[in-house]
Amino acid sequence: MHNKRPQPPRPDRIRSIRGSFSWIDHRFLRQGFDQGLTRLEKLLYFVLVAVSNQDGVSFYSDQRLGEILDIRFSHEFTGARDELVARDLIAYEEGIYQVLPLPEQAPSAQRCRFQTPSPVIPSDLADLPRQHAGSVGWKSLRQLLGSAEKEEEL
Repeated sequence: MHNKRPQPPRPDRIRSIRGSFSWIDHRFLRQGFDQGLTRLEKLLYFVLVAVSNQDGVSFYSDQRLGEILDIRFSHEFTGARDELVARDLIAYEEGIYQVLPLPEQAPSAQRCRFQTPSPVIPSDLADLPRQHAGSVGWKSLRQLLGSAEKEEEL
């Protein structure tokens, strides 16, 4: 039986806390709070943990969070946020996020809200360039479809 703590591969590069600090409660993974969350929902949770202050509050805008997570459509972002709120993992009010202490028990792996269906994108829109930071901003699927229709009319 091997009870010795594993040694880091790079002992010369041990992390230390400098400036601000955040943490993810080990129960998030060990007790299954991540079960049933989509990849985007997990990533949003992890980013909110990383950018929040000592009270779990983040002042990052939806636009900035979308840029960090490389989210193309705003409905994907709001769906992820709504699921995290429904599972009582975060609170959201008037553009302010708060990462909450984990509830006593993990919810079931079933969706709390709804599974946001992937939008059906016509093949001529699938090759549109992705938006970059500092560009016009998010476009809804309706806006993208409208832009494509206008281009076809020309």
